[in-house]
Amino acid sequence: MTSNWIGHDANWAQFSAGLHAGKLHHGWILAGPRGIGKAGFAARAAAALVDPDGRHSHLIAQHNHPDVIRLQRLPKEPPKEGEAADPDAELKRSISIDQVREIQRALTTRPSMGPKRAVIIDAADDLERGGANALLKSLEEPPIGTYFILVSHASDRLLPTIRSRCQMLRFDPLDDDGMRRVLSDVAPEISGDERELLVRSGGGLPGQALEFAGLDLGEIEAAMDMLINTGDASNAIRHSLAEKLSLKAAQTRYEAFLRRVPARIAAFARTQQPATVMPAIEAFHAAETLAARAIGISLDKQAVVFQMGSLLASLQNPKPRSN
Repeated sequence: MTSNWIGHDANWAQFSAGLHAGKLHHGWILAGPRGIGKAGFAARAAAALVDPDGRHSHLIAQHNHPDVIRLQRLPKEPPKEGEAADPDAELKRSISIDQVREIQRALTTRPSMGPKRAVIIDAADDLERGGANALLKSLEEPPIGTYFILVSHASDRLLPTIRSRCQMLRFDPLDDDGMRRVLSDVAPEISGDERELLVRSGGGLPGQALEFAGLDLGEIEAAMDMLINTGDASNAIRHSLAEKLSLKAAQTRYEAFLRRVPARIAAFARTQQPATVMPAIEAFHAAETLAARAIGISLDKQAVVFQMGSLLASLQNPKPRSN
């Protein structure tokens, strides 16, 4: 078993059962939080569809198999002629209707190398309204031999008509043991101590954990714990974090901090009794909103880190709400 299936055995069993029985549904939604392994699952599912014997695995790995079509956001600045695509290039906000229509034109012909073709949309949440409506037409009348695999981080936001025409596979966060197995498989070079830290900071999401690898998040995790446990009456912890994470060289650690604070508050909320949980819920929503705004409109980093620290510190000794 590869890391792509750890924790997702039931989903693979459902997909492969339909495939082997010759009764596979033409549309699938892979629903779950970002970083849980949906894209890897989609790639393996597409390979099982178009290349069940593995004869052309090198083409699939290089994204060159003509019967595996990928639809995703395009770079804002396309590479110049003769230049390789920059994997870190800034992407457009959405998948356009023109992209969907271009795919639909390609689907007017039969698959090239076999009887089946897979269209991976990653992520379907990025479809602009017109693109989603255009895709719906293909889902209503799928071309012969064509199967759609929609990766979705927020499936409740998809058009109800798209959801109704697809089979839904829900991907849940992995438990700690599953996380350890994935990290050991994918990144065996990571030390045991860092692996345990990534298990904690990954929140059941292997992709997120791997993004955090090498960022020395131990200091950040310890600071978050101290803010919650002590309240940081002197503001010393908040000031220290704000200074360190606002440096230009600390951009990736700053972004990791923005993702960890809401998750850390959510974990704290789950330990509270009903009478004391509301302050944590309010802090969680405030942290989520602030994290989204901080990246979207480039807020002052020091102010953001300090405010995030204040939300963590507010969790110390939560007081029951009176009715």
